[in-house]
Amino acid sequence: MIKFATCIPVFMYLTDYRERTLKDVITQLEPGLFKKVTGLTQPDFQLLVSPRIFNSALINDAVYKLKRYEDASLSYTGINPHEGEDVGLYDTVLSEKEVKIVYENIPAHAA
Repeated sequence: MIKFATCIPVFMYLTDYRERTLKDVITQLEPGLFKKVTGLTQPDFQLLVSPRIFNSALINDAVYKLKRYEDASLSYTGINPHEGEDVGLYDTVLSEKEVKIVYENIPAHAA
């Protein structure tokens, strides 16, 4: 779990699939890159994410925070390549409006 937690930010930075769930990127879109970055095979990953070990709600939150940090660093330079795009978390995808409601506490009528 520690290896996964320390390598996943690097993996997320290297992949371009921000609008897809991280789970799909790991298992379907970039499994080779995942193995190179983390050293974990797909069976290792499946064991790691078994329900007794893995809290997907906490991972969704951590993935969102990593993406928000990356976006902030890009917007500081005047670049915002992901504005208006859906945000893929670990096992769900949120629209820009849903992100504002869930993570920024903006009321639905104002989002």
